[in-house]
Amino acid sequence: MSEQVIDASIAVKWVVNDEDFCEESLKLLYDTRSKDIALIGPPLLIYEVESVLQRRFVRNLVSLETVESSLEAFYAVGVRIVSHPDMVLRAREIARQFKQENVYDSIYAALAELRGCEFWTADRRFYEPVKFGLSFVKYLPEQF
Repeated sequence: MSEQVIDASIAVKWVVNDEDFCEESLKLLYDTRSKDIALIGPPLLIYEVESVLQRRFVRNLVSLETVESSLEAFYAVGVRIVSHPDMVLRAREIARQFKQENVYDSIYAALAELRGCEFWTADRRFYEPVKFGLSFVKYLPEQF
């Protein structure tokens, strides 16, 4: 079974329907299912998804019930959380090479590179600087 890394910018769109590109993110999800592609992400993915939903709750944008049902839906997708011993080192290199302020955005790319698979994101700020240097990084709005 092949793999595909997704980041929180994709995963949140599966469960929060007032985000841009929600429909495209669901198409990506259905596409991976139909092609028997395993969705994977680093441990950071869980913390980012949880934080986005918590932020929406604290800002009174959604109810606690909505947060809980969104989390239930996210976990039901079954994104497999994986790591690699060289992931942080490679993420640091990617961040420095492409002048990224945050190493955590590069964690996803590092994992995909080390696992030999695509990395899908809806984060334009990350994608734009790396799109020509990291061809395995795919930008959701341009693909669907």
